[in-house]
Amino acid sequence: MNLICFMTCGLLCSCRQYNGIVCFTFDDFGGDNWVKADEIFKKYDAHATFLVCGELTPKHIEVMQKLQASGHTVGLHTVSHANATAEVQVFTPESYFMQEVKPQLDICRQNNIDVRAFAYPNNRHNAEFDQYFFQYFDYLRAGVGPVRKPVFIDRKDIHKKMVLPGTGIGKYYKSDLNELKKILDEAARTNTMTVFFSHDIYPDAPGVAMPTEYLVELLKHARKLNMHIAGAKELD
Repeated sequence: MNLICFMTCGLLCSCRQYNGIVCFTFDDFGGDNWVKADEIFKKYDAHATFLVCGELTPKHIEVMQKLQASGHTVGLHTVSHANATAEVQVFTPESYFMQEVKPQLDICRQNNIDVRAFAYPNNRHNAEFDQYFFQYFDYLRAGVGPVRKPVFIDRKDIHKKMVLPGTGIGKYYKSDLNELKKILDEAARTNTMTVFFSHDIYPDAPGVAMPTEYLVELLKHARKLNMHIAGAKELD
């Protein structure tokens, strides 16, 4: 009887039905603040995607390994935060990869870090760069463009090798908590996916960082709506 109950419980858990998906993504490097935020994500049965910028030091590796061990997706965001595309084109996709990404990717592989995602600095990209980078990553994160309207992705259109267009969260983006909750409401109502991005995480954070208070309220709201709060590697 106990075995039957265990098997039934496992089946029910594996078949849990969600109302929509939200992906929280974080760029640059929040260090210990990202690790501290893991306790908040655990409280709401949630995972995020953390995309690291800079030359990878032992501290970077330590943080990435801790986040990965907690079930989060870890990814890359270039060595120097250089734009992939510009008005005067400097890089080809290959030269950009070799200079800005391969040094990070090599260190991750040496340290058994499974890298599945990449975020374009300042959201600068085009189809040529996307095609090249899909050789190395399953998911590419960019922004929603200057209009800044949230994007809702039909679940049947979610697959490996896709660009995730994100809505920025932080005082720099003039984020309004109630408006962000409405985005979650719409994704849950339509059973679609929406993506958020920010950077560091700490209380009353300024600029492009996410205030801890926002993170808590949004996770709480998403859980109330029975949304899947997923890292990129869970989308497939």
